[in-house]
Amino acid sequence: MTFSMRRFKAIVKKEWKDAIRNPQILLNAGMPILIAVLFNQKGADPSDLSFISVPILVTISITGAFVQANMIAEEKEKNTLRSLMLSPATKLEVLAGKSATTTLFAIIVIAACLAISGVPHVNYAYLTVLAILLLLIFMALGTVIGLIARTASESSIVGLPLLLLFIFGPIFVPDLDMPALMNIINLLPSHQFVLAVTELHQEGGLSPILGNLTNLIVWTLISVALCFLVYGKRRFDK
Repeated sequence: MTFSMRRFKAIVKKEWKDAIRNPQILLNAGMPILIAVLFNQKGADPSDLSFISVPILVTISITGAFVQANMIAEEKEKNTLRSLMLSPATKLEVLAGKSATTTLFAIIVIAACLAISGVPHVNYAYLTVLAILLLLIFMALGTVIGLIARTASESSIVGLPLLLLFIFGPIFVPDLDMPALMNIINLLPSHQFVLAVTELHQEGGLSPILGNLTNLIVWTLISVALCFLVYGKRRFDK
């Protein structure tokens, strides 16, 4: 079955209308902006790693994972997800249609956070590539969370460990004397994103971030494959 732009647009239109009327989704999308305001009020040194990368990281992780998970889980809760899965729409059309709304939320919130936090100048072409890869990873993981969770509220509970590990791990673990945990954190795409943004701020070239970029690409392939696998299984579950 070929990709239908008409079905894709219909899914995007439906998801956007549902999302802007959902207070939980709007709250999740607004949280990174509040964090950016707090970081700006903190008066951190612009060379500080957290000041550069945390608002962007929080935006991508919360809008990518939690908004996506909430939309999927809410559709399940309303018993409309299975109808969509069994409709003529392909996996790609359904997942891309839902992800388009999340991406639009992410773009709006990232722009607001950048305007508020005053992130120092970096190579925005490389930053955009890194942000897109990280967003794809979190949207794929958010889709998996939404498919696993039974309700919209449960999706937040299921996703909480993801928030703690992927966001706060790279921020706080480096300051702790926990080598074993740090070895795990080093593999996370969020940590590699933070390191890459820092390198872009200091060096500005591709060579210093090549290893970080490779890590993000591998995580993207694995998470997207996992997303399609779980979606396929849920489609045929009773």
